[in-house]
Amino acid sequence: MRVVLNDNGGYQLDQEEALNDLLHEHGLSNANSTLVPIGFDCYEIHPSDNALLEDKGKNGLPTDKELQSLVGSLLWVARCTRPDIVFAVHKATHQTHQPLLHDWKLAKRVTRYLKGTKSMKLNMTPSENDRMSIVVENYSDADFASDKSDRKSLTGGIIFLNGMAVSWCAKKQGGVSLSIMEGKFVAASEVARELLGIREMLCKFGAVPKLPMSMHFDNQAAIRQLEIEASSLKAKHIDVRVKFVYNFARRGIVLAL
Repeated sequence: MRVVLNDNGGYQLDQEEALNDLLHEHGLSNANSTLVPIGFDCYEIHPSDNALLEDKGKNGLPTDKELQSLVGSLLWVARCTRPDIVFAVHKATHQTHQPLLHDWKLAKRVTRYLKGTKSMKLNMTPSENDRMSIVVENYSDADFASDKSDRKSLTGGIIFLNGMAVSWCAKKQGGVSLSIMEGKFVAASEVARELLGIREMLCKFGAVPKLPMSMHFDNQAAIRQLEIEASSLKAKHIDVRVKFVYNFARRGIVLAL
């Protein structure tokens, strides 16, 4: 990872050199770049892409080890500096124990996207506010039963510290949500746990996050659940998550928006 100090006292992080090595290692240095890392039809698998990758690479197919090596590198890139590929990489790694040709093509597409955007940088700018008053906020969202194989929703979230992206995720939820609101509340509670962890870490460093910390999620029904003490949700595992977030909202630590 390359770290560059700006004239304004901030930093820029990028992995351009590592991406060049990644492209060379997997024979994609001369591949055409693509504008987006994943398509809208990512949950659909064409019959011709349903072939199972094996350790011997039969019929001209890549081996499962080749895919595991590529997606391992993509995971590292996504976790360090590239929140824009985290969902696509999640999709490419969902079954690396029995990967399909579809997964290999997706991993190559993500790599070709990185080729065209390898100069992108993660900016970390100095705050104009008092260094002891830090604004921490998060955004979370979830789809609803998009994966036909198990109908589990997917959580996506990102946390900003004084406008800088410091944590992000895309992961499948543990259970099946029965409504859009449930799925979004599971996502909100999962990202809230990370938010509260960052707050605790900052406090140990002597920094004081500004309260309440904003939690952004785009479902009004879910937000209303935080405004009343009695949850209307019947499922215990969802109700517990509502109470978890509600407790911190009532204490003025978080604010749902």
